[in-house]
Amino acid sequence: MMTLLEQTLRSSHDWAIDRIHILCERNDEREQENAYAIQCEFSEWLDVNISEHDIISLNYLDDGVT
Repeated sequence: MMTLLEQTLRSSHDWAIDRIHILCERNDEREQENAYAIQCEFSEWLDVNISEHDIISLNYLDDGVT
């Protein structure tokens, strides 16, 4: 379970970095604002001065309702 969580966190982190770069490369003010919004949302994850993060993970609970 921990491996899957770590993979998901790495994937999310990498997506944010890649998306910020893609949006910043476009010569569009709105896209650059979107990149800034992503940077703000992920600011703690992207801060190299923070070595540890509190991660809360919830398990899927099947309530039997379909």
